[in-house]
Amino acid sequence: MYIKLGKKIQLALVIIVFLCILSTGEVVSSQQSKLVSLFLPAKVVVNSSFISPLAQLFGDVSVGRKIFVASNTIIRADPNTRICISSETNLQDNIVLLAMRNQTAPKANCGKLSSSLGQRTSIAHQAKIKNSRIGNFTFVGFRADLNNVVLEDGAFVLHGATLSNVRIGKDRIVPIGAVITTQAQADTLPLKTKENSAFQKEVLEVNEEFAEHYSELYEQKGFDAVVSSSAAPKTSWNPKPVSPTLGKNVRLEEFARIVGDVRLGSNSTVGQRTSIRADEGAPIIIGENAEIEDRVTFHALKGTSIRIGNKLDTDDNIVFHGPLEVGDNLTIGDDAVLFRSKVGNNVTIGTKAIVVGVTLRDGVQVPEKALITTQEQADAL
Repeated sequence: MYIKLGKKIQLALVIIVFLCILSTGEVVSSQQSKLVSLFLPAKVVVNSSFISPLAQLFGDVSVGRKIFVASNTIIRADPNTRICISSETNLQDNIVLLAMRNQTAPKANCGKLSSSLGQRTSIAHQAKIKNSRIGNFTFVGFRADLNNVVLEDGAFVLHGATLSNVRIGKDRIVPIGAVITTQAQADTLPLKTKENSAFQKEVLEVNEEFAEHYSELYEQKGFDAVVSSSAAPKTSWNPKPVSPTLGKNVRLEEFARIVGDVRLGSNSTVGQRTSIRADEGAPIIIGENAEIEDRVTFHALKGTSIRIGNKLDTDDNIVFHGPLEVGDNLTIGDDAVLFRSKVGNNVTIGTKAIVVGVTLRDGVQVPEKALITTQEQADAL
């Protein structure tokens, strides 16, 4: 009797366990069925535009046709705000484009609280634009900072300029490193030159090809071809792209982007969300033992290059832009810009310094927040 009863109890226990397993499975399945994908499918190529999968997007963002958005750019619209990016416009690496709900913004067709970029506009590496209306055929330079600003059509803002609560008139140019915070200052700005307009057109032509050919690269070769370390797309100036060459013991941190003919020396480190893009000017050569921190940008104009010696030591948020030649042992601080220059050995460039179009001799120390744009200024260091 006890044996028969035991068998019945065993059978009952087996049934109970089985039912528990089924019940648990139903709970898990039920929980999973409540999950909703935020981004499915991910939009990399949309409306004939290329949006890097390394870009960070949030909120109500609308884009036109033939747009190019490079890696690690942030485009963020708060709730009840909007961002509009019109056709044939380009945003380079590590830009911050914001629409903020608790701050004022100019009137715009995009929305009551918005940031908007007009047609055929170029936003250069690491620029920051917040609650602003940017007109057609405008240019915003490296690490420029715009807050509650209107740029009328054709305006040209140079590198490191800071603008807030002003309107920049049609075809006006803002000098390198200028701080414009009153309308009286804005109204005295000079007109840009024909050379400035020609440069804008060249930049737009390059980026129109980027929008087309990065899209093709993604569609033909997939996600891995447009993230991490990979060859550049085929373009009219680069019909035979090559992949980066990385030396021994090179370490790439999360979301670093290495493109094209980049030659990076052994024992080097590339920080998070840093971009080294040899898709326009090439090659970009960086020597051994480089310590490159986060959100640093390397890029060069078509027909130019970047060549940097050994033991480069950077902080964060720096723009290196070719044409550029740099010797060994450069140390450079946060938020600096280095462009169109020749730099000797053992040079130090301070935080937020802007160095453009000069030669720096061996051992020079550029102070923090210095603006060096003439050879006379460079020689006086």
